Formats: sequence, C-alpha cells, structure tokens
Amino acid sequence: MRRKTIIMSVIALATLFSILFLFMHGPQKIEEGVIIHLNNRYYTALPGEEGYDKLSEECMDILESINGQYKLAMTFDRLNSIKKWNNYVEIIFPENITVKASYKDIRVKGAVFMLSGEYRGIIFTYRGKIVGVWSSDRKFDILEKMVGMFVQ
Repeated sequence: MRRKTIIMSVIALATLFSILFLFMHGPQKIEEGVIIHLNNRYYTALPGEEGYDKLSEECMDILESINGQYKLAMTFDRLNSIKKWNNYVEIIFPENITVKASYKDIRVKGAVFMLSGEYRGIIFTYRGKIVGVWSSDRKFDILEKMVGMFVQ
C-alpha cells in the first residue's frame, strides 16, 4: 500500500513539473507584437523595442504580397498544433486590421509565417477562430535573416 502511494505521488509530481515546464517555455501571451519560434525557443519583439519596426514592416510587406488562397480547411486548433513543431514568425495586431494584399483585402488579427516543416513558405492568417491559408511569390529570405539577427 505504501509503495502505491509513493508511485502515485511521484506521478503527480512529474505531472506538475511538466505543466510548469510547458507554462514557462510556451509562447508569451501578448496583445500586440511579434513572436518568433525558433528551434523550440520563443522570442518576442514588442512595439518600441529594438528590431520590432523592421520585423513588423517585413511581415506587412509579405502580407501585402499575398497572391492566392489555398483551398485548405484549417482550424485554429490545428494551426496551433502545427506551430508547436515548426519554426515560425507570428505578428499580432492590437485589433482586427484590413490588409490590402495584391490578391484581395483580408481582415486579420494576426498572421503566421511558416519557416520550416510541411507548410514552409505558407502564410496563415487568423481572426477569432477563422483561419486563412495563403500563398505569396515573396520568399521569406529577408524575414529569416532578420530573425537570425534578432535572436543572436
């Protein structure tokens, strides 16, 4: 009986530490800014911080270059699942904005630019639980270089 109690205590403690680890190493919740997920580490750039203006400007340039939409059903939960395992840059706006893309006007609250994995080079936008999946002729090379300089 005592052995069973010890095992249950160890399992409970391990679970608690796992939750704490995920909480401490997950992305910071922000109302506005840029989140970079690179090699399982998170970095943030907030308005007014060094590097934010250039990162956000490049993100906007990519959004404005959108030239097509994929016919791919994507839920917000699925997008979050994809983000866990890939490198990406995410820009979050303080409120919904309208992006005047070359393809069409798009209402967004945020956008994710995939830097690795199956969706590399794809742009995801979201507004609430609505997710759009977009293409662009503009490569993410400049964004990747900026990210590399930012995280050093």
